Amino acid sequence: MSTNLKGMTWDHPRGLDSVVNSNQLLLDEIGVSVDWDARSLLAFGDQPIVEFYNEYDLMIIDHPHVPDAVHAEAVIAFDQLLTQEELAMLRKTSVGQSHSSYQYRGSQWALAIDTAAQASAFRPDKADRAPIYWDEVLDFAEAGTVLWAQKPVDAFSTFATLMAQREAPLTNDRSFMNKDVAAEVLGFMIELSAKVPDFCLTSNPIDIAEILARDERYTYGVCMYGYSNYSRQGFRDNILFYDDVPSFDGQAAGSQLGGAGIAVSSKSKDPQLAARIALLLSSPDIQSTAYMQAGGQPGNLAAWKSAHANQFTNNFFINTLRTLERAWVRPRIFGWPEVQFASSQIIHRVLTEKNFSSNDLDAIENTYAIHIKESV
Repeated sequence: MSTNLKGMTWDHPRGLDSVVNSNQLLLDEIGVSVDWDARSLLAFGDQPIVEFYNEYDLMIIDHPHVPDAVHAEAVIAFDQLLTQEELAMLRKTSVGQSHSSYQYRGSQWALAIDTAAQASAFRPDKADRAPIYWDEVLDFAEAGTVLWAQKPVDAFSTFATLMAQREAPLTNDRSFMNKDVAAEVLGFMIELSAKVPDFCLTSNPIDIAEILARDERYTYGVCMYGYSNYSRQGFRDNILFYDDVPSFDGQAAGSQLGGAGIAVSSKSKDPQLAARIALLLSSPDIQSTAYMQAGGQPGNLAAWKSAHANQFTNNFFINTLRTLERAWVRPRIFGWPEVQFASSQIIHRVLTEKNFSSNDLDAIENTYAIHIKESV
């Protein structure tokens, strides 16, 4: 007879179907399955873990929420649940810095079950490749063929990516941002925003992928988190190919790392069993097969290099791996989600108004001092 634990993930095939489809392998391996609930993508990025951890054994979370969850005592460190050998194996086999992005105060608080970064997408029936340089993006945008997600959180993500690409990553040298570089970046973002359709201001990467896959007017999407689903035959009428994030030097570095980690709730009825499930769901065997096949975007490097996974997704994984391996990681700082949210509102207003002043730069910088509670 199987034992069921409860899990919370996010409502998209990449977040939900992937783990549901893995249940049979869990049953085969350890006689356990997970009953999964799902919350919206917006809630995944914004909702504090403390609001729902009481009801679940396992939770799929975003790495900037780790410090807040730790301070709320909502999660259990995997150092207490897995061996150091098991954690070392995951560290060696995760994509880029995905595994380390869930570390805080010397402990591992989630396992990188999923990974992503801002990348590019294009319609292979309309173009041979994605733009490599930002100058190309501006030229294609002038021709009306580029889409770019600018909902507040996505506008912030692009801002962070461009700051890193300009060699002034946020929170570098224990300050929030370099104002001179931030002024250049905002100016560039305003220029690009003026060249793409107005609906981009209210779109997220999924919205952009949906439009790009069906609307013949558009060819490229830039600075949009990769979703391998759109590179799979039959997911939508038109396939999207994904490639590296555009950059100023063609090196595809600095893209803001996203993805999702699986954490054990401090209210779990069986933390050791929950940790065992998390380990299996993060393992190459499940990540490369049942998890990936149902729309998952694995955090395990073996899956990204798998010939099967790449054939299944028109080389989504291998084509974006360089971007993932060179990505910029948001800091694990207590209060970071509030900084990100507050900054994103200002950046989005700047893009909407197509103008900014030194007061806006001051306001963005001040979000750090206002909201940060404790740093690593």
